[in-house]
Amino acid sequence: MKEKHLVKKIQAGDQHALDELISKLYPQIYSYVYVRVKGNECSKDITQEVFLNFIKNIDRFEFIGKTKHYLLRMAVNGCHNWYRTHPIQENDDKLENIGIEPLHPQRDLKSLLATLPMQQQEVLVLRYYEELKIKEIADILGISENTVKTRIRLGLEKLRKITKKEDWL
Repeated sequence: MKEKHLVKKIQAGDQHALDELISKLYPQIYSYVYVRVKGNECSKDITQEVFLNFIKNIDRFEFIGKTKHYLLRMAVNGCHNWYRTHPIQENDDKLENIGIEPLHPQRDLKSLLATLPMQQQEVLVLRYYEELKIKEIADILGISENTVKTRIRLGLEKLRKITKKEDWL
């Protein structure tokens, strides 16, 4: 069932439509949050908060774009709020696996992403984890397409430098 149709049914009080929307979009939103907060245990809390806020304000929801993009925008804000209350601390293990045979490639990639500024992490996760288009990322983050492209380019350049310097690949 289309997201727009599901949302209309949810607005009318249909619990089954709500269950269907959550089961359809929860994994994608959770995946984004999990990567953004580096696997922190609060990933589920942030994701649940996104869906609770969506449900709480469902009557005011307008169909400007895809529901997934709206929820991702809420997830971006949720992650920003989390970082405001949990300042980034230097981790000695940030680059612990770089330069050795990776045992957990996903964890190593997360460690690499953690070395980038937040704005670059954000666009790279949306582009390569969520596989969104440049325009969709710009809409979600409320920035221009050129800014998205610049942040992606700068982030990839930094990742290349780190991997080359550390002989990661």
